[in-house]
Amino acid sequence: MSLFGKKETPEEKQQKELQMFMDRYQLEDLDEKDLIVLRRISQDLAGNKWFKAGMALSFAKAEEQAKVTYLSALVEQNWMIIRQLSRLNRNIEKLLEK
Repeated sequence: MSLFGKKETPEEKQQKELQMFMDRYQLEDLDEKDLIVLRRISQDLAGNKWFKAGMALSFAKAEEQAKVTYLSALVEQNWMIIRQLSRLNRNIEKLLEK
């Protein structure tokens, strides 16, 4: 028996990260096809966290840090746009059903 409880499997860890990602960006209403893509994107972005942390610790040039910050902001905006487009698509489908 482990001292700290059950060890997470890689699949469980990925699922947990995906759920945190979905909660953070409020993406719980996406369909299954979009969730597959979201899983790949979240895995790619998880690796970028280490890159950003390393860049901050290495005292990179201010211009380089600014670029990374602006790109991160664009990623945040993209998730908001995806969520809004998903909501619009659902509403259009409801209207077409009427």
